[in-house]
Amino acid sequence: MSNTITQNNTNCSIENSYSQRAKRWKLIIAGLIITLIITIIVSLNIGYTFISYSDILTYLGTRIPGINSFIDVTTFSREQLANQAIILNIRLPRILSALIIGAALSASGTLFQGVFKNPMADPYVLGVSAGASVGAGVAILWGAGLTFFGFPIVPLAAFLSALVTIFFVYKISQVGVRVPEMSLLLTGIAVSIFLAAIFQAMQFMTTDHKLNLLVNWQIGSITNIGWLNWWSVLPFILVGIVLSYFYARDLNMIALGEDTAQHLGVNTARTKKILLILGSLMTAAAVSISGLIGFVGLMIPHITRLLVGPDHRLLIPASILLGSIYLIVCDNLARAAGGATEIPVGIITALAGGPFLVFLLRRSRQKYRM
Repeated sequence: MSNTITQNNTNCSIENSYSQRAKRWKLIIAGLIITLIITIIVSLNIGYTFISYSDILTYLGTRIPGINSFIDVTTFSREQLANQAIILNIRLPRILSALIIGAALSASGTLFQGVFKNPMADPYVLGVSAGASVGAGVAILWGAGLTFFGFPIVPLAAFLSALVTIFFVYKISQVGVRVPEMSLLLTGIAVSIFLAAIFQAMQFMTTDHKLNLLVNWQIGSITNIGWLNWWSVLPFILVGIVLSYFYARDLNMIALGEDTAQHLGVNTARTKKILLILGSLMTAAAVSISGLIGFVGLMIPHITRLLVGPDHRLLIPASILLGSIYLIVCDNLARAAGGATEIPVGIITALAGGPFLVFLLRRSRQKYRM
């Protein structure tokens, strides 16, 4: 009788604990979503042409089914029509591009850090971004405009190149069944340098307008991204994000140790390969339209983990939202700091991410000394 009562009390305690965590998770996600919406609206107000927030909301309403029936576009003045074009055709696609790129790189970083159990795993540091850039560069120089079963060739080439790169880095870094942290980092840096050299060689192989595309690619910029680019990569990123979340529990099990995960029914080898493919897919899709935007996948998952904990059921969506907010803010800084000449957003993320990587390395050295 006493054992039954004790078990019931334990079950009630577990249920209460889970209920409290679930409420906390909902509040965190809701707070991040609200912050993201506010960030988007504020960002739409940033630019050389001043447009009031009321007008911005009106212009957005013209594209929302149900609301647009209450807005009479025929009453707009010539200035209002020009401002509407600025919001809907210039600022909004750029901001939404920053949103999906930040989400993709953050989700990829979360997956890589979970698979390798390493806080320094990142699409940029591991060479995945550089691999995707080489594939995209080849497609731009010799296959621009081609499609494969209806899909643009540039994102597909970037994906295949990124996939080959991550598996190559993984195999080279592997020592037995382990992947040492320093070995992974050094291999990723070496591969990145090698691929960067290939990318630079491509620049010398072209003398036309494609050279500017490659240069912007290497720096990382979302200045000239339009709706067509956004729609071309959105399916890849959405598929990667949705499928990644289904493996959140498996990542939690892997964090406990591969032997423990296998005893709990997780096929660790297959799960790791799937997650590496998903991470490469999202990175390649992002890089194919923006170029090399570094350290987002390094910083955001690490910061999010400190804020919300290691549970990937919350960590993945929280990282995606925080990464979107972060890259939109970085792009705003890039637009504001450069004045008439905009600074590529890749420079802003590198200035923030470089010191952050040094901080992680020093922290890792202190841990080994202890």
